[in-house]
Amino acid sequence: MFGDLAAPAGDVWPPAEPVDPYVDVPASLELSYTAADVGLSPNAYDRAYPYEVIQKKRRRTAGTRVRKVGRELAETVILALLIFFAVKAVVQNFRVEGASMEPSMHNDQYLLVNKALYFRFNVDRIHDFLPFIPSTGDGGQHHLFRPPRRGDVVVFKFPLDPNRDFIKRVIGVPGDTVEVRDETVFINGSPLKESYIKDKPNYTYAPKTVPPGMYYVLGDNRRNSFDSHAWGNSCSPQQLCDFVPEENIIGQAWVTYWPFDELGFINNKI
Repeated sequence: MFGDLAAPAGDVWPPAEPVDPYVDVPASLELSYTAADVGLSPNAYDRAYPYEVIQKKRRRTAGTRVRKVGRELAETVILALLIFFAVKAVVQNFRVEGASMEPSMHNDQYLLVNKALYFRFNVDRIHDFLPFIPSTGDGGQHHLFRPPRRGDVVVFKFPLDPNRDFIKRVIGVPGDTVEVRDETVFINGSPLKESYIKDKPNYTYAPKTVPPGMYYVLGDNRRNSFDSHAWGNSCSPQQLCDFVPEENIIGQAWVTYWPFDELGFINNKI
């Protein structure tokens, strides 16, 4: 009823199993093949099977990035600290309290104080460590820039209470003879011309010579200032309470920055 099935001409029926051309190659020889044996580059297998390699590279790259970011962050923090301490060493802010410096400065005015201007160093001590730097033989104290001058507005630690900071104007430097009479300040016998004071002094001060390393200071508001002319009443003449030792001077009042409409340099001249 049914005829026999016929295979297409030229085909073998049933189909023969495919022949493996490498069936006779020993397993040891197969394992010894390299990329070069089949004409591939040394990185061919890494490209052919990249998952583990890529993951390893990603982990390595991520670790490198974390270390780089951490190093940059640490460098930034260290640099910021160095800048902070460097600025703090040469500049300090100060708030004026009271009316003793009017009209030049007033209560609650904010200033920047230049601490580096009067910086002193001891040459003899440097000579002990660096013998090629000659010793001066004069005690060794020298100013990097300059000492305080007459007319400088300075911030200093109050000699009778170092916990308090005062701001006044330098009137007499070491060697000057200061006298106040007839509503006028005299320096070495000559009247001092002052355009910055609020009122002329209404007191007298007997002639006195400023000792070495000390300074005579007055407030610009002469009739309302607790300064060198009044300090001497608090102690004996031998204690030299009238004067400010140079080591008590913090720095020169440099710039006023608040209120903002008064921004500018401070007059440090007579």
